[in-house]
Amino acid sequence: MQDDTRAYKWSIEHRIAYPNLWEVAPSPDGRHVLYTVQEPLLTEEKSEFINHLYLASLDDGEPVQLTFGEHNNTSPKWSPDGRYIAFLSSRSGKANVHVMRAGGGEAWALTRYDKTDVSALKWSPGGERMAYLLADPPTEEKENAQKAKDDAIQWDVDFDFTHLYVVPFSVGPRTLPEPQRLTEGRYHVVGFDWLPSGDTLAITHWPNPVVDSWTETRLATVPADRTSTEPAEIAKVADWATPVASPDGGWLACHTADQPVRWAFAGRVVLYPVSGGDPRPLAYTPNGASGDAIGWSADGNETYVLDQSGASSQLWALPVSGEPGRPLTDTPLYKTVPAANADGHIAFVGQDFDEPNAVYLLDPATDKPVLVAQPPLPDDWPDAPRPRTEAIRWQAPDGIEIEGLLTYPLGYEGGQRCPLIVSVHGGPAGVYSRSYVGALDHYADVPALAERGYAVLRPNPRGSTGYGREFRFANYHDWGGGDYRDIMAGVDHLIAQGVADEDRLGIMGWSYGGFMTSWVITQTHRFKAACVGAGVTNPLSFNGTADIPSFIPDYFGAEFWDDLEAYRQHSPVLHARGVRTPTLIQHGDQDERVPLGQGREFYNALKRQGVPVEMVIYPRQGHLVEEPRLRIDLARRSVDWLDRWVRGEAPRS
Repeated sequence: MQDDTRAYKWSIEHRIAYPNLWEVAPSPDGRHVLYTVQEPLLTEEKSEFINHLYLASLDDGEPVQLTFGEHNNTSPKWSPDGRYIAFLSSRSGKANVHVMRAGGGEAWALTRYDKTDVSALKWSPGGERMAYLLADPPTEEKENAQKAKDDAIQWDVDFDFTHLYVVPFSVGPRTLPEPQRLTEGRYHVVGFDWLPSGDTLAITHWPNPVVDSWTETRLATVPADRTSTEPAEIAKVADWATPVASPDGGWLACHTADQPVRWAFAGRVVLYPVSGGDPRPLAYTPNGASGDAIGWSADGNETYVLDQSGASSQLWALPVSGEPGRPLTDTPLYKTVPAANADGHIAFVGQDFDEPNAVYLLDPATDKPVLVAQPPLPDDWPDAPRPRTEAIRWQAPDGIEIEGLLTYPLGYEGGQRCPLIVSVHGGPAGVYSRSYVGALDHYADVPALAERGYAVLRPNPRGSTGYGREFRFANYHDWGGGDYRDIMAGVDHLIAQGVADEDRLGIMGWSYGGFMTSWVITQTHRFKAACVGAGVTNPLSFNGTADIPSFIPDYFGAEFWDDLEAYRQHSPVLHARGVRTPTLIQHGDQDERVPLGQGREFYNALKRQGVPVEMVIYPRQGHLVEEPRLRIDLARRSVDWLDRWVRGEAPRS
């Protein structure tokens, strides 16, 4: 291994400017792709990530940057004729609809909201209008009540809903066009699509904005001319679904959850006839939970979906006949954020362990992905070898095969035992995938750990997605049971292989990974250090404070008042007696998914027993730490903590 005294290059400070790609949009002719590139904006007063728009061509030339400045630009959409590009920009303070010519030039605004943000933009089929979602701005009455400090909130009643609007398109208007609100009432629009006629839109909506309401998702249609604000209900789809209309306008493809609805997400795309009649379920994908339809083939005979496949993902075409789907791709690239045009060209972001994220385009005529653009890495990107990562497999005690990703220490040579860090993903129906090793992981700073001489194991234990429905549901009624044994079997496998030093082990994880980390150190003293990020540590109090109170009862099979023993058996806080592992706890102070109290409960349980424990709270942050400077702090502290307790090194100054 390389000398540990050298200057480290793979730290988070060097990689915070990694150009993440979040959105793609193929042009109507399939010859160009719009995409967004993330960059950090760091000034004396700002610490945030922003996105800018780029345009790449299959024909010639380098990609062209279309937007600039200290504002966020997202949701690029081509006009149906390919002449214009609509997008959302925060240049006026809030996200508003802007348009520019496809050849570039100055953009102009079509909306100007100053108290709330526009989201989810789509052109009408004829290109004469655009539809978008808008969260209800505060009324004058509400603002006056806030100023007068007479603004009591009735919990679970006083919601700010999101509704559907349309705005006419015009080129460089001197006066902004008048938008029209299409939906109104006590329901929350989450997704929509235009029908090809242009006189109707399909929507999916929840009864309220609370995330826990996803199981009540409904599919409906609304007229595009506001003849009625009451949606015409079609079906209950019970999923995080966005409808996609067929080319002839007769069907809506919408991913629909299996019954009963479960948080481990099982379902398939179902076709719903717009004019009424029986729905037509399409074939399941191998994972049994593909997610939204991406689009349709030009002839309307297939819909497209993306399916997680182990640590990779593949695109599939699902025949409307209901026959089994056919794979459109079979490559190790981890594919994300796919988007299709009307002719069935599919753009997506692809990456692999040694390949930074890039834009690809799949031509339906050839079914071969073509590299379109790869944003350059920053000028100060580490000039150093990348740590080697590979997928490995091992057997759990009950014989189930488990897959995980192993990153070796930089310069590792076989036969050397090294300290091992286990990083557990969230979910639990999450998955570690074949992402570029130098990219920003939310929690584990894998390349920095590898450069310091650690091996890093990222297991996909039972409950992970990508390995089929049965595997994804295998941790129901069993958090901290089979999944715990899967993880420990992976550790023992690496010890038996001569890779890991059993006396130098650390563990970390975020969200459900934070649960597993806190649980593991209540079950064993084998780990020298632990880092708990936004972890569920007390399922009972979690139910009463999180924005997803149905989550734990679904996994545990009961409310706590019906089966208190189930909660006692699976609660890290209630098993905290005797913990000895030095633990770092990190949490956002605005986290509603896993409230801050979960971290504080575990912190106090360890502190009162004299366990070395520290807690760091990140201001303004929700369930994920989003600000660049705080992301740097998050990563540095966890690496320093592991160095301190696993390798016995003093923290960096």
